[in-house]
Amino acid sequence: MSVGPLIRSGGTVVLTVQTTLEQAGNGGAAVVSRHFSSILSTSFDAARLIDEAGRRVYLVSRNTADDGCVCTGLLRVEAGETRPLQAAFGGLPAGLQRVSVMLPHAGVFTDVPILDGAVPEPPTGVNAAGRVQKALDLSDVAASYGAGLEAYTERVGVGVRTRRGADQVDISLDTDVLFRLDSAKLTSRASKTIGAAVADLKAAGPGPLTVTGHTDSTGTTAHNQTLSEQRARVVSEALTTQLPDGQWPKTVAAKGESQPTVPNDSDANRALNRRVTITFKERRNNTGAGSTAPLPKTKGEEGKAPDGVEVSLPLNRGTIRFVPGAATVRGPFLLVNLTARNTGEGKATILDFLGQGVFTVRSEFDPFARYGAAGVRLLQGDTASYGLDYELEPGDHRCLCDRLLNQAIPPGSERLLSLWFPAPPAGEKVITIDVADRLRITDIPIS
Repeated sequence: MSVGPLIRSGGTVVLTVQTTLEQAGNGGAAVVSRHFSSILSTSFDAARLIDEAGRRVYLVSRNTADDGCVCTGLLRVEAGETRPLQAAFGGLPAGLQRVSVMLPHAGVFTDVPILDGAVPEPPTGVNAAGRVQKALDLSDVAASYGAGLEAYTERVGVGVRTRRGADQVDISLDTDVLFRLDSAKLTSRASKTIGAAVADLKAAGPGPLTVTGHTDSTGTTAHNQTLSEQRARVVSEALTTQLPDGQWPKTVAAKGESQPTVPNDSDANRALNRRVTITFKERRNNTGAGSTAPLPKTKGEEGKAPDGVEVSLPLNRGTIRFVPGAATVRGPFLLVNLTARNTGEGKATILDFLGQGVFTVRSEFDPFARYGAAGVRLLQGDTASYGLDYELEPGDHRCLCDRLLNQAIPPGSERLLSLWFPAPPAGEKVITIDVADRLRITDIPIS
């Protein structure tokens, strides 16, 4: 397989991946496009372009009627045959000259240049499988969907959750830790939560802060509005003892029950909506504060780099050794390669072993979140950073990871999984990756 360079033709950038089928499982032909497709598709539509400097991801363009991608469709080839897989990306920034290309199960190809020129066309005529591969129709390309890359972290057992976007950071404090029911007086446990938030804010550097109170929908609207303002003011005053207003000027706001993060339809959801948030503009050199707390305990299998860890998958789905590769800082992000190697005698299917629940850590419903690699997190002490994601629609995030791991891995074969996280604080030498109570790999060096 060879990737790029990408070719800019007019307002469209075209990705070409020359792919050779070395062998097919049945000894004949195979649909190679299916390995790089999105859910319920056989087209080459799951490639993603990543602009690390701009903190954005771009998805394959669809046509203007929005009834199909501008990409190679179902492509069946014979063993030994080489064919191009192509995808169009419309409307990319004119000044964008280099991106990283992410392909499902094949990893990330970094620093692929974007050049002006003629788009390569597929070979003419019928291929060995009796198929004719058509050139892309570049006259009907809608703008590629581009989204800012975001990060979600939580302090395990502390009640602090952080959402970091391209331009804004929101630190959410759990008011069930800070306050007793219907109270605006800090509890004895609040100091640890406030201290964790202060550490992150100091690491971010001085700048204006907005402290906003939120409640669930229990009680009257007027009461909730008053309570949210009282709690926001108390938190602001607690922060000021360590973050003086001269360097961290604070604005207090109150939203009451008007801005729930999730529906107020269960005790767990109502608890998520009871919060105080601290919002500030992202500082480009900010990677958060390093945690010196011990790692949380795990019930999962544990191993160290470079050997990784071997696990027996549930329901007799086989045996996989997860082997970490390089962890590389790329601007504001960290790219970690993880190889899944089948060490058993039969086929192995990862399926839901590396996923989250159908209700994700962001409390969003996603029925496919359990079948990808979205559950892998970066641990730094008691701080767990989940993989980068992006928002397709309000309240609908997708991980920048392999989203569907349902393809069986033959014995002796392997799959490459690429994971993106926010970059750790400067000076960190090693990292730990973890899936809660399933596996943990420590001592992965940062290059």
